[in-house]
Amino acid sequence: MTTTRRARILGALAIPAALLWCAACPTAPRQPPPPPGGLAFAGGPAEALVTINESLAGTLAQLGENPIHLQAGTYRVQVAAPGHFPWYGEVAVGETVETVTVELRPVPE
Repeated sequence: MTTTRRARILGALAIPAALLWCAACPTAPRQPPPPPGGLAFAGGPAEALVTINESLAGTLAQLGENPIHLQAGTYRVQVAAPGHFPWYGEVAVGETVETVTVELRPVPE
């Protein structure tokens, strides 16, 4: 076999081998899908702040339009707004988005 022919054969085999090797290379990390369960909120006042497990999650209005996705489990929730009594509760999250309705009571003047 001549050197030129050997080079052509090796070249022809190198391209598919390189493609197969690159197919196994990691690409950009894939984001896992969000958990299926979560919490949505309704009620008022709309600007009331929602805290889940001591982390600020957003306002009642924001979490009414865009539920927060959470792993299944039990979460401590607090909803508070100036001039209103706060609301505290434990909420169980399962495989679906649960809506929590909270109407804060105004503090008497």
